[in-house]
Amino acid sequence: QCNLQGLWRNELGSNMTLSALDAAGTFSGSYHTAVAATNKQILVSPLQGAQQNPSAKGQPTFGFTVQWQFADSTTAFVGQCFVDRRGKETLETTWL
Repeated sequence: QCNLQGLWRNELGSNMTLSALDAAGTFSGSYHTAVAATNKQILVSPLQGAQQNPSAKGQPTFGFTVQWQFADSTTAFVGQCFVDRRGKETLETTWL
């Protein structure tokens, strides 16, 4: 079963840290992007999200928003967590 809590890195070098899920399936954390079209200093930005019923087995879906601290914008992500046969967890996401 996937556990979203912890440090995640993507192929572009961005880092995301997620808290443990609460009883309602919500979580918080921070996102430090390695990719941005700005001349401003890139800052770690807060995120808030929710996962499908945390007691559900399998490959959970989730969504979160990031409120960028260096730009006047917010990004919404949706995704699903997968576990391979060796137990490695991977998040597949898309964003808007």
